[in-house]
Amino acid sequence: MTKILNLSARLLGLSLSLGIASGVAGEIPRDTRYLALGDSISFGFNPLVPLGDLNQYTGFPEILSRIIHRKVANASCFGESSGSFLVLNAPDLGCQAWRANFPLHVPYSGTQMQYTLDYLKANLKKTDLITIDLGGNDLGLLLLSCNFDVSCARNGLGAALAAYAQNLMAIFGAIRGTGYTGPIIAFTPYAVNYNDPVEVGGLMLLNGTLAQVAPAFNVTVADVFGAFLAADIPFGNNSCAAGLLVQLPNGTCDTHPTLAGQTLIAQTIAALIAK
Repeated sequence: MTKILNLSARLLGLSLSLGIASGVAGEIPRDTRYLALGDSISFGFNPLVPLGDLNQYTGFPEILSRIIHRKVANASCFGESSGSFLVLNAPDLGCQAWRANFPLHVPYSGTQMQYTLDYLKANLKKTDLITIDLGGNDLGLLLLSCNFDVSCARNGLGAALAAYAQNLMAIFGAIRGTGYTGPIIAFTPYAVNYNDPVEVGGLMLLNGTLAQVAPAFNVTVADVFGAFLAADIPFGNNSCAAGLLVQLPNGTCDTHPTLAGQTLIAQTIAALIAK
């Protein structure tokens, strides 16, 4: 999470030097059946390639698209939080700064929520899958506001989870409000190190919140948290050692998935679709 916050700070500095620019909304693609929403995991961010070089970013939506033979419109944004998904300029971990300086997979000038509504308005009858991953950056914002003090974060966790639940209800409700009745699949974020009780404890509460909200909107939850843990067991419960996270030149790992990690997410979701 610290590495994400450091990158977000770099992006913010770049935005301030260049000036925040509003993206130009592009045409809604009409030849797609799968809409991917979320943050840097869906976006396929890789810290080892040049910033903004989308040709070198491969997220699980592109892999899943090939597995299920449905062309994807990937509307995700690096650093998106559940709040900034709904409200432009709400606190995030780099989405607005990213959009000021680098391209998205699909262009839009408003919120990701508004793009979703516009997309479904144009493609309601064609769309038969939506995936969404949000929540990790909500915890990151809490840690940032506490200057990484664990006691402070614990005290603020209840309010952060309540806000996350409210945002999920707004997002899922708005999607269903368009008349879309097809599958919506969210997934539980994985842990970097399953031996870390602080990280695992926070994620379990976050994932529990998602599990509580999802059924009311007929949202299916894919257990990516469990899938990574199962793959990590032979490697000491560590996602870095298991090769699921991008290894940095200094030997440590970033929090973003490797191609193997992204493939595991895609396969976990594909297994639910097959059922």
